[in-house]
Formats: sequence, C-alpha cells, structure tokens
Amino acid sequence: MIFLQEIHEVIGGKMEEFSEVMRDRWKPLIEKDGLARVLWFWELTMMTNVSYTAVSITAVRDWQSWGTLVNRMVSDRKWKKWNRDVCQSRREVVSKLLLPNPLSPLQKVDFDSMGTAPDDGTPALYILDTGWPYLGKMEEYVEALHKVYQTQVAAIQPPVITVVAGWRTCPGSGPWHEAIVLSKIHNWELLSLIIPHGVPPSQPGDWMIEGLKYRDRWESKLLRTESWSPIK
Repeated sequence: MIFLQEIHEVIGGKMEEFSEVMRDRWKPLIEKDGLARVLWFWELTMMTNVSYTAVSITAVRDWQSWGTLVNRMVSDRKWKKWNRDVCQSRREVVSKLLLPNPLSPLQKVDFDSMGTAPDDGTPALYILDTGWPYLGKMEEYVEALHKVYQTQVAAIQPPVITVVAGWRTCPGSGPWHEAIVLSKIHNWELLSLIIPHGVPPSQPGDWMIEGLKYRDRWESKLLRTESWSPIK
C-alpha cells in the first residue's frame, strides 16, 4: 500500500469553500471503484505556519491503482473539470507519494471500515513532522524514529502524543533523505507548555539528544481535522 500526501495552498478567505469541494467532489473522484481512500483532511492551525494551508493523506491500494488514478486525472472528463474548477479556491498543491516505514504502526488500511466510526464533532490535533537526515543516515534515522522516539512517547502515561504513522518519501516523488512522522495529540494542555517554556532538559538516551545523531533539521506542522475527515 502507498500513501499520497498533498499540501494545498488555498486562496485567502476560501478555506471553507475549498474544504467543501474537496469533500463533495474530489473525495468521490479519488475513491471511485475502491482504488483509494481518503484518511485525513486537516487545516493548518492558525499562527503556526503559512496561512490558508490544508493537508490531506490518502491511502492507495497498490501501484496499479495509482497508475489508473493518474490516467484518470489527466484524461477523464470529470477529473478535467475538477482540475479547472478547483482553481477557484486553490492556488497550488504539492503532492508526494509515501511508503510506510517497516516499524510504522500504519501499514495497511481496511477500506471497508473507513468512515464508520462515530463523530462527536470535536476536531483532533495532529503533528506532522518532516525530517531530513544527514546524508547516508536515512535507514538509521527511520529505525531510530520508531525504536527510540516512538517507544519513548508511548511510555508517557497518560499519553500526551502517540505516533500514528511513519513514512519515507517514495523515490521519484521528493527528496531522497526525507522521513515523515504523524502523531496524534491527546493532551494539548500539557504539550502546549513547550511554547512558553521550551523543551525540558534532556538526558543521554532521550530522543532530543539521540535524534541529533541522525539529523538536526526538521519541520513540524500543527494540524486540526476538518469535520468531514474520515479519521479524527
């Protein structure tokens, strides 16, 4: 299974309109015939990064399914109309194909069970971390993300965040030395203390020290699920 990450640059003031057309028009198109399923649709939280940004992650069954989808995107009449019409609310989109890391909690998706969980109307918060390991350290970084970072955050009880998925950028669709981790926030009040006070002092073996063996640059996006996001 492969995953499609898309970062959408929305025209100012048109986020609500864009979200609606993604739900009502794009989602049925990409999910047609069961080739793919939209997993998450988020809006970037205010004051944390570039304004008017949305992020989506979609699971695709396999490479044959992706090839069929690409062919439809460039030749199907409904897709062509969508590609024109979406420009009324979206300025640009950057897409990447992602492969699940061997130790990622998310490997495959049961399409039949998607969207069946009850929705209590409360948005969920996620952190999307993109890291760029040192040259030649890709494999070690991916392993450390799950054996060190994922293990350490899971040991905190009650949980503050949990790692939901880990991916690497598929060859040919982005930087080779790049890995992505998606974490769900369970206790925002506690996590938010990092903003005024910074990260607590680390001890040898802690991820903030261990991670520097493999990379020193990363980017975090704080994301809020939209009401129609299949996964909250």
